[in-house]
Amino acid sequence: RGHFGFGMPVIYHSNSPKPAVEARFNAQYRSLDELLQQADFICLTLPLTAQTEGLIGAEQFALMRPESIFINISRGKVVDEAALIQALQEGQIRAAGLDVFEREPLELTSPLRQLDNVVATPHIGSATHETREAMARCAVDNLLAALAGERPANLVNPQALG
Repeated sequence: RGHFGFGMPVIYHSNSPKPAVEARFNAQYRSLDELLQQADFICLTLPLTAQTEGLIGAEQFALMRPESIFINISRGKVVDEAALIQALQEGQIRAAGLDVFEREPLELTSPLRQLDNVVATPHIGSATHETREAMARCAVDNLLAALAGERPANLVNPQALG
């Protein structure tokens, strides 16, 4: 949403075009390769799955422009961290903003800690008062449902119920 204040066009990639996203944000769908070649800011917001693990590696960083800023707020293993470090060190991309890493917490010896073109946070991107309150409310609601013999709304392991 920040793009509105800056007059920035929005391009995105997903498994398929999303007309609602396009209408709301005046966004345009691109293939992943097209997006990587065209975007000034690349922000990953996807889950870690068998299909997305290692999605962004040396080949994808090579498609990005030297002025690109890469942001990962999804899952660390979506990105080949060694390839990211190399892209940052060699100037393939300008900078990175990272809230997630292949191994968490980020190791003290990680080169990411030494690079001037990296801003890193310890996986706290969603940590607002509102999100923490919503998470607590969700946990309590699920606990109360389970204690009442009901199916919790956010059940992760249904096989446990038999």
